[in-house]
Amino acid sequence: MSSKTIVQNDSENFKILVATDLHLGFEEKNLVRADDTFNTFEEVLQLAVKNKVDFILLAGDLFHVNQPSIASLERCISLLRTYCLGDKPINMEFVCDQAEVFKHCNHPTVNFEDQNLNVSIPVFSIHGNHDDPCGYREMSCMDLLSSMGLINYFGKQTNLQELKINPILLKKGSNKIAIYGLSHIRDERLERLFKDKKVFMNRPLEDVDDWFNIFVCHQNRVSRPGTKYLSEKCIPSHIMLTIWGHEHESLIDPVRGDSSSGYICQPGSTVATSMCEGEAGTKYVGLLTISGKHFKMEPLELLTVRPMHFETIKLSECDEDVSNSKKTQEFVRSQIEDILLKLSLKRSGHPKQPKLPLIRLRVEYTNETQHFNGIQFGQEFQDRVANSNDMILLRMEKKSIQKKAKCIDDQVLSNIMDNEEMDNIEHIVDQYFRTANDENQLELLSVDGMAEAVDWVVNKSCPDAINKVVSHQMKKMKNYVIKQEGLNENNISDHIISYQSSRTQKSKDEANDV
Repeated sequence: MSSKTIVQNDSENFKILVATDLHLGFEEKNLVRADDTFNTFEEVLQLAVKNKVDFILLAGDLFHVNQPSIASLERCISLLRTYCLGDKPINMEFVCDQAEVFKHCNHPTVNFEDQNLNVSIPVFSIHGNHDDPCGYREMSCMDLLSSMGLINYFGKQTNLQELKINPILLKKGSNKIAIYGLSHIRDERLERLFKDKKVFMNRPLEDVDDWFNIFVCHQNRVSRPGTKYLSEKCIPSHIMLTIWGHEHESLIDPVRGDSSSGYICQPGSTVATSMCEGEAGTKYVGLLTISGKHFKMEPLELLTVRPMHFETIKLSECDEDVSNSKKTQEFVRSQIEDILLKLSLKRSGHPKQPKLPLIRLRVEYTNETQHFNGIQFGQEFQDRVANSNDMILLRMEKKSIQKKAKCIDDQVLSNIMDNEEMDNIEHIVDQYFRTANDENQLELLSVDGMAEAVDWVVNKSCPDAINKVVSHQMKKMKNYVIKQEGLNENNISDHIISYQSSRTQKSKDEANDV
């Protein structure tokens, strides 16, 4: 297997356009940015036509929301009809059980074999976390496009207790590819399923070693605060290439995975949906060519993407005088002028590339005298920058902020969440304080009372329950302590510990008290 070498015999090679996270409809109510996602989607489809691909493979988040507006749906449908329907012959075979692969669809048939449709470029897509199913019947916009025959929607899991992933099997001449699709699943649940060995990727029954195996997923790839992620070590060794959706930074060149011989390709989003450093780079889709067990991923730069610049400015490191608000604004203004000049020189020349760029300057100050109104300042550039209202983000430099001690042991809580069912929130709170170190224990409040309060917040729609319980328990503690004889600053801690101990022995009373 190789990521570079492709043998000759082009007529039998698979050519696939790979993209992810198109987020159609993002900022559609913004007069300046409303067309961005659709212009780039059209460019993606035009690249598919230009390169005469066999099909388009999308790794989730075609839409920005799972119930898009009528306007967004109409524009998407119109573009798919324009570029994906036609008389171009399909030179590949669909050789697996369609009823099994598309069992979640009302019409479980691959669209290019439907006698009622004239498909020139099939589109295969999983769903992401933005266009995921919802509601009583677990439906989304992806089901609508599937019923219309415009996309082949795969990878949807209807049984979340055990995942059985059956691949799409395609043949073109002597070449065979198997595509395993896993639409977005909450990362915490997916990690638990892999840990419990309840994820099965069913391999072809015949010629099992002759297939080029592709895995398409839409999950967190790296750990972030408060979230789980799909470890690369979970990917089975027979997977030769993983197309990783959800992560917006474009890392289009395939790299070796952590634990197997396979490669991982992260195409990244086609549009910036957040003002961060990872979104500011060049956007790509990939032209994937497969011949036998060899493949090549050619990056195709997108030319209709709105230019974007992200930068962090630490005023403490500036050589210029930024001692007060006026001088700071003068410095930031000069920086923006330089950025606008640089961005103008990097324009692609495509007629549909937006003229106004996105700029985010994160200005970190050390003294309140340097602070200024970022929104008001941005109005100076409202005719030159697409996001003038949130162009400037002001915040105190981290080293100037006194770090507060952390009260929660994340590792202990994570272990409990892994081992305990989520249907009993009181038990999770109780187990945490049974397991946590002494420094993370409650000193003034009772565990049983707080567990009951959390249950009221989570399960009984009482958002102020915790505040009320804290106030009530603090009042009870105070009343108890001030009644003790011989109370002084030397023995007050002993009285508090004594009171805590007595309450621990009356757990039912504490819960009832709440």
